[in-house]
Amino acid sequence: MKTIGATPGEHYERKVVEHDKKNKYSRKIKTISLGNVDHAIYADVYDVLTAFEVVNPAMAHAVKKMLAPGQRGVKGTIQDMKEAVESIERAIELEAQNE
Repeated sequence: MKTIGATPGEHYERKVVEHDKKNKYSRKIKTISLGNVDHAIYADVYDVLTAFEVVNPAMAHAVKKMLAPGQRGVKGTIQDMKEAVESIERAIELEAQNE
C-alpha cells in the first residue's frame, strides 16, 4: 500500500491496484479512484485496435508499429516508421481488392 498525503500533514492509506507487467504492449492510460482504492487503467495495442474496429491486418500492423516506434528493442524508430508506411500501402491494396 502507498501512503498518499492529500494535504500537508494529512496522510491516509490508499490501495493501488496494478496491472500485470508481463504484457510488453500494455500501457497505463490513467488512474481512477473508487473509494480508497486507486485503479490504474491499462490498455494494450490489441485493445486499441479492437476499440477502433481495425480489421485490416496490414493496417493493424502499421498501427502497432506507430504506437511504439523503436521501443521494442529490435529496430530503430526510422525503420519502424518505414515499415509502417509499407504496411499502410499493403492495407490500401487489400482494401482496393474488396471494393
